[in-house]
Amino acid sequence: MDWLVIGLRIIHIFSAVIWAGGTALFFFYLEPTIAKLGPDAEKFTDEVVNKRKAPIYFLMASTFTVLGGALLYWHDSSGLSLDWIGTATGLGFTVGGIAGILAWLGSNLLIPRTLMQLGAIGAQMKGDGPPAPDLVARLQATQERLHTIGLIDIVLIGIAVLGMATARYLG
Repeated sequence: MDWLVIGLRIIHIFSAVIWAGGTALFFFYLEPTIAKLGPDAEKFTDEVVNKRKAPIYFLMASTFTVLGGALLYWHDSSGLSLDWIGTATGLGFTVGGIAGILAWLGSNLLIPRTLMQLGAIGAQMKGDGPPAPDLVARLQATQERLHTIGLIDIVLIGIAVLGMATARYLG
């Protein structure tokens, strides 16, 4: 029995469930709420991003997922053997792995930066009277960017999950 592989699979699967579930919760429920609240979302966004440290949560879950998956891929492919990678199983894991890595990049580079921009715009909109039209336009554009990044991230995570869940049964 290979305890290292078992441990890596547990880490990979557990952190992937946390990452995928948290991402779905964020983009199907929290992001639309942030968009709906507009400038009033600044306190909520500040709480989630700065006080509750959601970006760190996603960074840790996604990084454990990708690192565990990379080590498992290395193990299963016998050190990146092209003979294994070219099999149906190898291709399933390869497609899933690439999708996971791309989702990791979006989750950890683009989303936190966009959330910080939303918070900054929301803070600028606070004050007497209605917000300036250019700030409203910037807020809407940033919310749309967050939504687009989130949809791409959800699709990539879905491809990764499907690739990982089915790869062993393809060949």
